Amino acid sequence: MRTRPLELTVSLLISTGLLASCGGDTTVTTVTTELAQPTAAGATVRIVLVGDIMTGRGVAGALETDPDDVFADVRHLLGTADIVAGNLESPLTARPHVSANENELEANPDTAFALAKAGFDLLALPNNHSTDAGPLGLLDTIAAVEDAEIRTVGAGADAASARAPQIVAAKGLQVGFLAFDATGVGAVATADQPGVAAWEEGSALQAVADLSEQADIVVVSIHGGTEYLPTTDPGMAEISEALATAGADVIWGHGAHVVQPVAVTNEMVVATSLGNFLFDQSGPDRTTGALLEIMADATGIAAYRVGITDHANRRVEFVEWLEPTGDAAWLDGSWWNLVHTPPLAATTAIPLDNFRHGDLVAGASGNVTGDGISETVASFRRPHKTTPFMETHPEVQWADADGRSAHLGVYEPKGLQEIWVAGSVLMPITDLEVCDGALATIHDSLDDPTPIAAGAWEWNGFGFDTASDIPGGGEPGCADLDGDGMTEPVILNRS
Repeated sequence: MRTRPLELTVSLLISTGLLASCGGDTTVTTVTTELAQPTAAGATVRIVLVGDIMTGRGVAGALETDPDDVFADVRHLLGTADIVAGNLESPLTARPHVSANENELEANPDTAFALAKAGFDLLALPNNHSTDAGPLGLLDTIAAVEDAEIRTVGAGADAASARAPQIVAAKGLQVGFLAFDATGVGAVATADQPGVAAWEEGSALQAVADLSEQADIVVVSIHGGTEYLPTTDPGMAEISEALATAGADVIWGHGAHVVQPVAVTNEMVVATSLGNFLFDQSGPDRTTGALLEIMADATGIAAYRVGITDHANRRVEFVEWLEPTGDAAWLDGSWWNLVHTPPLAATTAIPLDNFRHGDLVAGASGNVTGDGISETVASFRRPHKTTPFMETHPEVQWADADGRSAHLGVYEPKGLQEIWVAGSVLMPITDLEVCDGALATIHDSLDDPTPIAAGAWEWNGFGFDTASDIPGGGEPGCADLDGDGMTEPVILNRS
C-alpha cells in the first residue's frame, strides 16, 4: 500500500548535555476501531508500545490502594499518543490457577479499568500465562478487558478469532495489529476451543502479508525469547528476519522481562523485548521497561523514540528518552531516530559580504522566532571581551587562538539589526539551518574545525532553550516530521 523508506540501523544510547553561554537569556474477522477523527493529509499517527504488564501478585496491592498513582508519572506520555498498547501477562479472572507453572499471576478483572484509565487502547494476550487459569480463564480475561473498552488481539474463543487482526483507524490511517505466542506454552486455540494464536511461521507470515494489504501500518506482537537475556536471542532474531519480508512495519517483542536494544532492519522497527512495564519481579534490570513511541504516516514509519521507565516501587515512573545513534530529529523535547529521510524545507544562506558583526561562520534565514516573519541567524566570531561572569570561570577557554569568542545572533533581514545575541557560545556553531521556531546546529571547538556534536535550539520568546547535544557531526536541516505544517530540526548523515 506504500513505498518503503531506506534501511537504517539504530541502537540505544544515553543522553548528554549541550552548551553554555553568557549574556542574554540562553539558558480478519478483522475488527476496526476508530479512535480519532481523520485529519489533514500528511498528518502522522503516534503509537506507544510497552512490554509486559502484570496486575496480580505483588502488584495487586498497589493497584487496589491507589490505581491512579501507579500510572500517574506516565499518563501524560500515554495520553498524547493516538494508540497505546501493551502485553497483558496476567489472566484477569477469579478462577483458580490450574497451570503446572508455579507462578500464579491471576489478577482481579477490575484492574482492566486501571489500564484503561492509564490510556491503553489495546492489549496483546498470547503469552505463556494466558491460560494459567484454563481456557475459561482466558475468556474471562477477554471479557474483562473489553468491558473496560480496551481491544484485545491474539486470543479468542476459537482459532479464527484468536488469529484475527485488530485494525485501529486513527487520523485517517489504518494501523493493523497481530499477536502471537512464541513460547509454545499457552494453550493454542482450535476450531472449537479457546486459546491463543501461536507462532507458526507459514500461517503467521501469510496473515502479516494479508494485513499489509488492508492496513497502512502493520504491528506484530511476539511473546518469546530467552528470559533475562539483554540481547536478542537467535530465535527472536529469526522471527524478526522472517517478518521483515512479509510486510511488517514494527516488531513488538516482550517476554524476556528485560529491555533489549531497539533497531531498524530492512525498513522495519525491531524491538525484541521492551522489558517489564509493570511487574513484581526484582533483580537487575527487571524493574526497567522501555516505552517505544512510533511516528507513522501513509508511507510507513517516519521516526521512533525509546523512553526508559522504572517501577521498582510498584509505580511506573518515567526516567529518560534515549538518544539516537543515526539520523535524528528534535521534536517534543527529545531526539527521535529517523527511519527514512524526510523531505527537507528549503532555507536561504546569507552572503559573507553582507555580515558586519564579526567573522561569519554560518548563517541562514527563516522563521526562527515562530512569528511568521523571516529573520537572519548567524554564527560568528569577534574579538573577545572579558565579562565579570567569565572572570569567575578561569578554567573555561573563552577565546580561540586568534583571540576571538564564538557567538550566535538573530537579526532583522534588512540591515541586520540585532534582535538577540548570545554573549559567548562554548561549543561554536560551524553549520546551521533555520526551522520554524528552532535551529538545527552542528558544533566544533574553538581551535579545531572538526564537527564534534549536533544540536537543536528552540526559541522561547527571549532567547533559546537548547537540546542535549548528540555526539558527532552531520548535516543540519529542517523537516515537517509530524505533519503539523511547522518544520523541526533534523540532523542527517551523522558521523
